[in-house]
Amino acid sequence: MEDYKNALGWRLRWDALRGSLPVLDLLGCAALLVVFWQYFSQASALPQPLNKIDIGAGGFPTLLAIATLIAIVAVAVAAVIRMLDPVPVTWVSIRRPFYVLATVGLLFLQSIYFEKLGALPSVLIFALLTMLACGERRPLHLIGVPLALAAFIYVVFNLALDVNLP
Repeated sequence: MEDYKNALGWRLRWDALRGSLPVLDLLGCAALLVVFWQYFSQASALPQPLNKIDIGAGGFPTLLAIATLIAIVAVAVAAVIRMLDPVPVTWVSIRRPFYVLATVGLLFLQSIYFEKLGALPSVLIFALLTMLACGERRPLHLIGVPLALAAFIYVVFNLALDVNLP
């Protein structure tokens, strides 16, 4: 059997996805472009500031969306340039692609249940589940990291900034 690390070309196995870096960059850019275009459209719908020198409720999210969309386009252009370059293509491997997709799914679910569960329970539950999906199995880490993350969020937002989270 051919050595997997030295094999060239596309490979899809249950434990790894191997592909061309520019093509994987373009696929990632396409997915991010869809997400951040939706984010930009929602941020643009937020109310404009009453004061012309103020950033307003939608100012920061809109700036964040525009900056991210510019960065996504820059990465996509760089990927196209690398594809057209006569230099040999760089091949990369994504280990455990199904666990990566599971983690993406958990982050998506967290965004849905954030307001329904509340900020701190959501962070506790989904931090634990994300760590499990990423392969963490040490009990102290599985307990300590979500607790530390929730405590940090509580201290910063509730105590320091006096922001009431859902």
